[in-house]
Amino acid sequence: MKILKGIALALLSLILLISLGVFGIAYTVNRVALNSQYMVKTLNDISFADALQEEINQNNTSGDISPELQTALVDTLRNTEPVIKDRIGIAIDDSFAYLKGQGNVPSLQDTLSKSVMNTQFVTDLLDKTDLTQLADQALVKQIGEEAGFSDSFHTALINAIKKSEPDLKKQIVNASDPIFKYLLMQTPNLDLKSTLRQTVLSDGMVSEILSNLDTSTMTRDILTDYLGGQLPQDIHLTSAQIDRVSASLQPVVKAALTAVAGNFADYLTGARTNFILKVPLASAGPTLKIVLKEAFTAQLPAGLQGASQANIDTAYEMYYNNFIQIIPATYDAGSNELGIGTGGQIVDAINNAQNSLTDGRNSIDSANHDFEKGLQDAKPYVNDFRAGFIGVIVLMALVMLGIILIYRNVKNACLNLGIVFALYGVFELIGVIIIRTFANNQITKADIPHAFRTIPGTLLNDGLAPLQTISIICLVLGILLIATSIIYPMARKKNTE
Repeated sequence: MKILKGIALALLSLILLISLGVFGIAYTVNRVALNSQYMVKTLNDISFADALQEEINQNNTSGDISPELQTALVDTLRNTEPVIKDRIGIAIDDSFAYLKGQGNVPSLQDTLSKSVMNTQFVTDLLDKTDLTQLADQALVKQIGEEAGFSDSFHTALINAIKKSEPDLKKQIVNASDPIFKYLLMQTPNLDLKSTLRQTVLSDGMVSEILSNLDTSTMTRDILTDYLGGQLPQDIHLTSAQIDRVSASLQPVVKAALTAVAGNFADYLTGARTNFILKVPLASAGPTLKIVLKEAFTAQLPAGLQGASQANIDTAYEMYYNNFIQIIPATYDAGSNELGIGTGGQIVDAINNAQNSLTDGRNSIDSANHDFEKGLQDAKPYVNDFRAGFIGVIVLMALVMLGIILIYRNVKNACLNLGIVFALYGVFELIGVIIIRTFANNQITKADIPHAFRTIPGTLLNDGLAPLQTISIICLVLGILLIATSIIYPMARKKNTE
């Protein structure tokens, strides 16, 4: 009988030791691989802004991306990174919830719609984005030069965008809604040009930007054609005098610009090949007459030297009436004359974006089938694992109960269980230390980008943390049980006496 009892105890102790080993690994997998919070934490530990900066530093050797644009891109990503990570975290939580039997299989479209492809996400993203800085560095420095925009128009446009930035962001949000619906298969088609014309490039939005446009340089350029250089009878206007005339004409130029806002938007989207700005120059007449008289009086022609003021006034009236005959009543300028010649680049960019959206829609649809199938295929394995995990816990409980029932006394049961738990704790803790030391040595030798250099070590430590915790708990529990097997009989004997 004692032999059978010994064999049973040895077998149960071995089963308990093996079960503890299996439980430690299963607990670690459950706390790491099947824990959405662990995945989200890992995601949050990665600095994608630093990764982008490092990638640019390594690959931008030719200087295609200007330092200003680099700063704009990296700063924008750094500011918006928390929002992006938060929304991706929602998608991760939904996927893991399904794997654990909570809810139906999430489609990729639904997951994207609830996370990063919705107007609220775009709103949160734009709240942390300096749109003016991006437009200045990306549009002006990289696109503007190829699009044929003059430097003065660059500066004026960026300043106008800055003033209109809040409304422009609202229109970007409005534009994102039909784009997202198209990408997520919620609408059958998308006309990007039409969408832009109804939102970002609507008549109202373009009119607002144009009304905020600084037209001083443009107005001065218009007047310089007629007032710059040498005028009849060797009269010259100073730069300050031309600026005074320009200031009087600026409201008219701005009104003329806003009047052609729709045509300008059509031009940008390719609906028009050109647009004409008509500026009535007659409105500058009163100021021009005053300024020109000052110049005429200061630079009197030789025949009027010493003449009476009345004769000078009469001569000036004749001079002015003859001079204004060479200035047209209306200044007509096309897009090229205004320094806004695009050469088709903007239209090409919109067409390329339309094609990219179509490709993106097809890719998302294809990825959705793979995503759903992957989750459906993985779910049975996750369910089996979770069932096995619970089974191991139940098995350990039954084995420990069996050992206790066989011994039927506290001393021997605690000693047996204590030895098993202590052995497992010691060997598992040694194993964790060896694995961590070896892995850290390999990580140190590996050529890892600077932005991700801390990630492998963090993953290793976080991944081994549950196993280390279990081993320490088992070791401490084992020591306590062994101590109990020694102390309990002594205490009981003392109480008996």
